[in-house]
Amino acid sequence: MTGIIETGPDRSDFHLFTEMLRDIYPADSMRFKTPDTVPTDFLTACYLLKDGETIVARAAVYDNPLIRYAGQRTFLVGNYECAVRDECARELLDHIISNVKKRGGEYLIGPMNGSTWESYRFLADQNNPLFFTEPYHHLYYNDQFKKMGFEPIARYFSNIDYGLEPDNPEILAREMDLKAKGMTIRPIDLSGFEAEISRIYDFNLLAFKTNFLYTPIGREAFMKKYMQVKGLIDPELTLLAEEAGGGLVGYFFCIRDFYNTVNKSLIVKTLARHPAPEWSGLGHVIGNVIYRKALELGYTSAIHSFIYEQGTSTKLSAHFSGSNYRNYLLYGRPIR
Repeated sequence: MTGIIETGPDRSDFHLFTEMLRDIYPADSMRFKTPDTVPTDFLTACYLLKDGETIVARAAVYDNPLIRYAGQRTFLVGNYECAVRDECARELLDHIISNVKKRGGEYLIGPMNGSTWESYRFLADQNNPLFFTEPYHHLYYNDQFKKMGFEPIARYFSNIDYGLEPDNPEILAREMDLKAKGMTIRPIDLSGFEAEISRIYDFNLLAFKTNFLYTPIGREAFMKKYMQVKGLIDPELTLLAEEAGGGLVGYFFCIRDFYNTVNKSLIVKTLARHPAPEWSGLGHVIGNVIYRKALELGYTSAIHSFIYEQGTSTKLSAHFSGSNYRNYLLYGRPIR
């Protein structure tokens, strides 16, 4: 007999929410390399589906008031895990849909753990090895969502460049133009890391405000996220571009693929530039400088990660790399 339990991080039975991963993944699964975090921001409830004494499915519901899809009151379902049993997915998701409807929800998006600052999207394929920072889960989750009326509302991809060929003449010319206006590019300063990250936080509010489903994150939460990875950053591969007055106008945050033990591969994790037309082409310029340095350091490939199919980064990645590495899907469905 199955039954649904509501729990949360402040409840004594919450350990069941995290421990259920051991029942649906083998002990050596890549899933256990990804932190299993349940953000408390916007968290409404966590649900467990039990079959006898075994937890067979779980999910969390988030109510982020800053996210509205097609003008509708939107809730998010995240932290989804389920056994390879469609009836379990159906029972859990039916329960969630019913509760969201009672709360006034008109649309449900998933998987998303509260916002795009946390884990979201399903892998659409597993054709290549997992890279560092990339989440892992069972591919059949896509089918379980589709059978419950979810349809893709956004597609993402990661591209890989095995060539690392810098110094395209057009990019070099644009670099000279920008430098003539006083633009400089420098490594991130790890000795003043907190101040650097605080500047990036402010800049992101401008650079990302039009991104699909973007919502701001609190400064403290943002700082905490980046402080956790400080020790993994090579400052020569995380570059900041500044205008003549010292204001930040763009940056590339890159990190080594620590999962790849065969050769050195770089992950372009985050890139941003000032949206003003005068800074057009800056992303290509910073990327070119990154490629020069990566070659010097012995890197043989670069992964441009998690690119929104309709986003501005698509053109940039296409210039530096045209080989698809992975695809991802984000789903949504109306609440009727």
